[in-house]
Amino acid sequence: MARQADHNERRKLFAAAALAVIARDGLEGLTMRVVAKEARFTTGALTHYFQTKDELLIAASEAGADVVRPEMDDAATGASARVALRDLLYTVLPTSPAMKAQWRFWMAFWERAAHSPQVQRVMRERYFEYTNRVATVIRRSQEQGETARGVDAEKVAREVIALIDGIGVQVMIGSRKFTSAVQRQYVDDLLEARLGPVREAPRRKRASM
Repeated sequence: MARQADHNERRKLFAAAALAVIARDGLEGLTMRVVAKEARFTTGALTHYFQTKDELLIAASEAGADVVRPEMDDAATGASARVALRDLLYTVLPTSPAMKAQWRFWMAFWERAAHSPQVQRVMRERYFEYTNRVATVIRRSQEQGETARGVDAEKVAREVIALIDGIGVQVMIGSRKFTSAVQRQYVDDLLEARLGPVREAPRRKRASM
């Protein structure tokens, strides 16, 4: 059992090293030698766990997701689902150095997905998870009476994710127009346009005495 745990920890270490290399140097900087050096191991030790760059890239994507998921989960638990939805979406905007590093990785992952069926499959899985997470909070806002029942939660989720992807690209290519405040405002505007103004949840009727 201890040996298996050691193997898992070693894989996580290499995945985190790959994530750091891509965030710093881009996909072109991802080589087995550089990642092994980043993790302070030999190239042979790395290739014992990962035979191809795609395998290493996929492991790095999971390491990146492990960083973002807890933040998204925490944001999504607010009492008001509409506020939780906004906060969840804010967590993935490139408004901080840490998230910009994540976006550098995501853009590298997108580029590789265009050429690798293996990476493409993982990318689709990531977007399915992401879309479902957002749609679930939208549905909760419908149950709370904050959003109209007739809204297609999954469609809105896909639309707002597409908006955030576009914002991310603009920020990463150096556009100065997309300040943190502007990014959040774009998200707010789309949510209001698609979900309507926040409605108060219907109050429960008081039991007659």
